[in-house]
Amino acid sequence: MKRQSLIYISFLFLSFQAFAQYPLITLEGALDMAHHNNTGLKSGKLLVDQKNKIADAGILRPPAQVYLSSEEFNFKNQTGVHSLNLQQNFYLPKTIEAQKKVFQSGVNVAEKQLDMTARDLNLLVTSAYYKVMMTKKEKALAKENLDLYVDFLNITKSQLDAGETGKIPKLAARSRLGQAQMALDHSNEQYQIALSLFNQILRSDIVYDVAGELPTVSSFSYDDIVPENPHLQIQQAKIEMASSKVKQQETQLLPQINSGLKLQTANDKFPLFAYQLGVNVPLFKKAYRGQTEAAEIGVKIQQSKLEESRNKLELTITELRFRLQHALHVLVYLQEELAPIVNEQKEVNFLAYREGEIRYLEYLDSLEQFALVKKQYLTALYEFNVLKLELDYWLGN
Repeated sequence: MKRQSLIYISFLFLSFQAFAQYPLITLEGALDMAHHNNTGLKSGKLLVDQKNKIADAGILRPPAQVYLSSEEFNFKNQTGVHSLNLQQNFYLPKTIEAQKKVFQSGVNVAEKQLDMTARDLNLLVTSAYYKVMMTKKEKALAKENLDLYVDFLNITKSQLDAGETGKIPKLAARSRLGQAQMALDHSNEQYQIALSLFNQILRSDIVYDVAGELPTVSSFSYDDIVPENPHLQIQQAKIEMASSKVKQQETQLLPQINSGLKLQTANDKFPLFAYQLGVNVPLFKKAYRGQTEAAEIGVKIQQSKLEESRNKLELTITELRFRLQHALHVLVYLQEELAPIVNEQKEVNFLAYREGEIRYLEYLDSLEQFALVKKQYLTALYEFNVLKLELDYWLGN
């Protein structure tokens, strides 16, 4: 009697712990909260702002030179030509345009990277959301399984009191009930871990639970890789940046306009004016051409990386499609073939055991098969949804 009381008290404690309530949050709400609190997104947005500021500021012009000069200066008579000089060099419009494209391509790369950071965060949040859903359902299945063994124990007690059976069924019932309680405790621990990790991703001061259950599925589409795939767009943006740097290097061979203005005094005559106009041209072009060739190699490197990214992407998507097809096959078989059989078997065996038509070992076997199939179906459904989520991520959906 004392042992039965301890088992009952333990059951109540575990049940209370397993079903503690937290405020619910939808997947959309979780994504919004994660986007608002994520530091990676914040730094990415700041990087985009920084690149835009640089692009708006434009190319740095050569600094103006302001200086005093004197010519034909006679220290004895304090005579000569004295000048206040202003000198400024100017880039040609083609040079300015080439540099502007480099800045704009930098903005484009930063924006693509920000978009990918947001997609990575969406995958992380949704995966964690599904994990909480799965462990939450596992906890419910463990509670349901424990209730079945409680009913089994009550039946064995009634049969023992009526003298219909010996102690062995009752002992077996107690053993299975203890195991079911441990399974419930373990499932609650896994749920708490998943919940903790999920809320760490949200960076929330409040512990949120997820709303709803895992999506049920029956099929999936075989989408193709499109040129707008965000995983490839980043690399394409880097190719554009490398190409713009080639154009920028080529403009280094263009001349600069050299201009100047002078305000002068000569032999007590003031004001007098002078000017200069010319060009700055690179006489030694080998180094400039070498830098241009290096920039062209940079374009080829980025093009090679794009091709490698595309090959890896195709391989990843092909593998995910095969795994999804297998997961769907398992899911449909469990749902349409195996689950109805074990459900019916459980109901029939429960009535048969209560009426004494089957032995307790047969009934225990049916309970174990029922719990196993329910767990297998939940695992298959979770794996399918995670694989589908990952496939959508790589396809850029």
